[in-house]
Amino acid sequence: MIQFWFLWIFIAIVIVIVAFTLRQERDDIPRKDILRAVETSSGGMGLAEKSFLWAFSWLDTRFRIQDYWGMSRDAYHSMHRQMPLTHAEKYKLRIIWYWYPLYCLGGISFLAFIILVISGTILGFYYVPGGDLSSDPTPAYASMEFIMVELPFGYIMRSIHHWGTHFMVASVFLHMCRVYFTGAYRNPRELNWLIGVSLMFFTIFFGYSGYLLPWDSLAFGAATIGINMANSTPLIGDWMSALLFGDTVLSGQTVVRMYFLHVFVLPVIVTALILAHLFIVWVQGIAEPH
Repeated sequence: MIQFWFLWIFIAIVIVIVAFTLRQERDDIPRKDILRAVETSSGGMGLAEKSFLWAFSWLDTRFRIQDYWGMSRDAYHSMHRQMPLTHAEKYKLRIIWYWYPLYCLGGISFLAFIILVISGTILGFYYVPGGDLSSDPTPAYASMEFIMVELPFGYIMRSIHHWGTHFMVASVFLHMCRVYFTGAYRNPRELNWLIGVSLMFFTIFFGYSGYLLPWDSLAFGAATIGINMANSTPLIGDWMSALLFGDTVLSGQTVVRMYFLHVFVLPVIVTALILAHLFIVWVQGIAEPH
């Protein structure tokens, strides 16, 4: 019970730190009239109303909620319906620089994710998530051996999935480096930067959870390091080990837990973050190089 409260206190502290470290809006950016009304209001407006209007104006300044709502309403009532213009099309920006190699890393990462989903789905038809340590070989290793040796084109499919993971991790890392060193994380794109940092974390954990699934000597060594790190976490070490590895020590449940995270939990989280990331890029556009 104490660990539960410590966990929520820790989460609250992190949220407060992130909120205070977000960059403030610049004075030269036009702000909505609704925000000015909140700031100049002397009375008749409660704290809840002011908080709601401030949050709405903060989002509207960055994501043009009112503009896109109006465009969607007009498109709904018009005979010739079409998608809203992109940021580059709306402001007639020169988009030749979009084809610079470093500005294609986000699309390359998304393409690698699609390839991994397809190849992983095919491998999932033949993989058995069993890590019983009393059997030699374990069901997981035996199924992987079947894929590599006996299944037609199984070796090629697993190689595509294996190297696609390395390719995605590298492209996501380089993409974040490009965004950081070109200053593209600045206002008003700070929220998308935080989503990108989360995607980087989940991409690495995606690769780690898949690395354990063959349950060979390399996977066992990596699992040993991971569970020791989880057990060493202050206050919530046992809880972290039980959540990620199924127990505080390695067992057959470890492979089942990693398989569940790798196939069911992480794809949903990563897909939702990618869609949100792409939507914000569509609305705000890509920061032009300086």
